[in-house]
Amino acid sequence: MEVFKDIKVTIKEEKENYGLFEISPLPRGYGHTLGNALRRILYSSLRGSGITSVSIKGVDHEYATLDGIKENMVDVIMNLKKIKFSTKSDEAQTCSLNIKGKKVVTAKDFKTSGDLEVVTKDIHIATLTDASSTLDMEITVESGVGYKPVVTVRKQIGVIPLDCDFAPIERISLNIEQARKGQETDLDAVLIGVTTDGSITPKDALLESAKILQEFSGKVMIAMGMAEKEVEKIQEEVNTPEETEQVEVMENDEVGNWKVEDLPISKRSKTGLLAGGFKTVADLKETTATELLNLPGFGNKSLNEVLELLSEYSINING
Repeated sequence: MEVFKDIKVTIKEEKENYGLFEISPLPRGYGHTLGNALRRILYSSLRGSGITSVSIKGVDHEYATLDGIKENMVDVIMNLKKIKFSTKSDEAQTCSLNIKGKKVVTAKDFKTSGDLEVVTKDIHIATLTDASSTLDMEITVESGVGYKPVVTVRKQIGVIPLDCDFAPIERISLNIEQARKGQETDLDAVLIGVTTDGSITPKDALLESAKILQEFSGKVMIAMGMAEKEVEKIQEEVNTPEETEQVEVMENDEVGNWKVEDLPISKRSKTGLLAGGFKTVADLKETTATELLNLPGFGNKSLNEVLELLSEYSINING
């Protein structure tokens, strides 16, 4: 589809574990098609790591209590489920915690090895109430996709199995807005906000979901009789910027992200631009002076005002 050749992914906002991305321009209707597909994949198909079992010295089952520990074992286990890890390994890994004395125990107290890293270091685990208190535990960390239910049959006495939600995505926001390309205004823009648990960046999470979507599309084509080499050729063409769609990440386009209503121009000029569907400075880069003059109530005075402002930031539009 011709319009897909100009697709851009713009990072609107990026802080800590949150990223807001705009994907545009898309043909009308494709905003919902693409946005909902990416949203479902983000929630269901990305790999993450979490605790799948724990053994605590002096504890045989999850309903036990330990002297000197404020919380009961049910509370401790619920706290353990909140801890997230980062690792590239597919193998199960173990790490331990051995604390003595009066102390508030958090996830950062776990001793890890290799590339296993505790992401949510501030998660509260338990409170040791006096100098003679001890908490000695060993946990098993696994990686996976989706939800893993608790194993009903225990393989070892004293080992408490935990159910685990591996998904590294905490929240997704999705909005479909109107986009424009030159004089075309009947287009879609996907605004998708991604909040992760910190084990993966929002940008990488969105990129990984797009890869998964592409892989499944290829599997459908193969299942319908298309040769695998032909599918691979199509995917190579899709990933070749010179020949097909370009996905441009505009991380540093601060001026382009400025909203029209916030620009230091007259109210009349703002009203004319907004009526024409121009929401940001980036929209103005793709227009012409002739198109601006055709906007309702937008005359030479407004045009000169806008051109003068854009020239200050080395932005020129065609006549």
